Amino acid sequence: MVDIDLVLLSRDLSPPRDDVWRGIASQTGVRPRVHRVAGPPRPEDVHRWETIARARNQAKRCGTTPWVFFLDDDVVLAPDCASKLLDALRGRPVFAALGADYDNEMANRYYHWDYPPHVGMGAVLFRRDRLAKINFRWADNRCECGCCCDDLRKAGHAIGYLPGARAIHRHHSVRLENATGSSPLARQGRVLTAFNSAHFGLFIRQFLRTFRGSGNTEAVTAVAYDLPASEQREIAALPGVELLAKRSSGLSPAALRIRDFAEAIADWPEDTPAAYWDAGDVLFQDRIDPLWQLVRENPDRVLATREHTTFLNNPGAKNWVETIRDPRSRTRLLALLSNRPILNGGFLAGTTKALRSYFSEAQRIRSSVALRGSSDWGDQTTLNVYCHSKPEAWKEIEWGWNYCLYGRGFRNGPGGKIESLDGTPVHVVHGNAGSLRVRPLQSLLTHRRESTIVEQRQAR
Repeated sequence: MVDIDLVLLSRDLSPPRDDVWRGIASQTGVRPRVHRVAGPPRPEDVHRWETIARARNQAKRCGTTPWVFFLDDDVVLAPDCASKLLDALRGRPVFAALGADYDNEMANRYYHWDYPPHVGMGAVLFRRDRLAKINFRWADNRCECGCCCDDLRKAGHAIGYLPGARAIHRHHSVRLENATGSSPLARQGRVLTAFNSAHFGLFIRQFLRTFRGSGNTEAVTAVAYDLPASEQREIAALPGVELLAKRSSGLSPAALRIRDFAEAIADWPEDTPAAYWDAGDVLFQDRIDPLWQLVRENPDRVLATREHTTFLNNPGAKNWVETIRDPRSRTRLLALLSNRPILNGGFLAGTTKALRSYFSEAQRIRSSVALRGSSDWGDQTTLNVYCHSKPEAWKEIEWGWNYCLYGRGFRNGPGGKIESLDGTPVHVVHGNAGSLRVRPLQSLLTHRRESTIVEQRQAR
């Protein structure tokens, strides 16, 4: 039986989760010496990666055995995980560390297991002598795990994943107080988006980059239409991104997503908070954690945001209704929507239960005689019909969760952030109707892409 030092990293020193502790206790072939290291954030930390890097630098000094196993407090080990990593390391002296692929980064096997671009540090076994020579750090758009891989390889050491070393990432749960004072576990939020090859680059460079750069760690489900194999491989290899590849049959992603998002969430638990945004014209400026609290407070309703005008004061939106073929349907919807605010179709949030209800009814509405002939190529009219005809099924939330720039004033704030003129916090910027492409915003977007560290300081 071989002794190893197992360092369990968490934000505080509260008791470990039962499933994580059972995984540690179940290890065969090794005897873990368990150390606890807490890594709470500090006010001066400009990014969560800085907090984590500091904790890992503390953790690497724990214990005295030749082997140091890093384990995050939301990763559950299979009984033979540590022993398989140890046996493999012993037989491969060039390797400084081997990890278990607990986040399924290698699911599509487009990278070699011995040399993936990123090795998650949530379940990884190090040789102590190699670990002692590196300092965990982070860089712009490169987490502490990625920087560790870079530094080890520059020093001539290898690091990779071991096929067959099994572990499961059980995402952190948030505790909510209910009326009786108990604390049931609530699920982590999920994000969806839909796009085709035209917005492939924007999804990676703009949507995902600002999403992660703002400190968001939620899993992203990308429903992608008509992507060539090379682009599918690139999406599938992104950490924390789930790819659902689809064919469009010539329809726009905005027309197809109500059907395909329904498929994507079909197996998710009903209380999972989720939201979707457009992929090609959205910038994230903040963490989205507060949105999940709004969802949990309204478990039976979808949450939407308005644009700055009423539906029929927008010529494009008015045309969507006026082109409906059936006279009775056209008249009824003109009356229903005439003085209502336009709810922007590029965003919607809710529990899986509420979103399923919407997706089911939205598919029926969009294919019915009520909208037949409409010039709306997407799902915005569908969303407005659903919500304005069923007031009990939705709730309006602050437009800062999907701040539509078209026709609306804004100012450029510190660090390149877009700010509203009325002081409403702008968490997510939506450049609808091509408003992100206008010249005054180009230098701003370039500045934002090159100033992640400054942006994080301003955001905090």
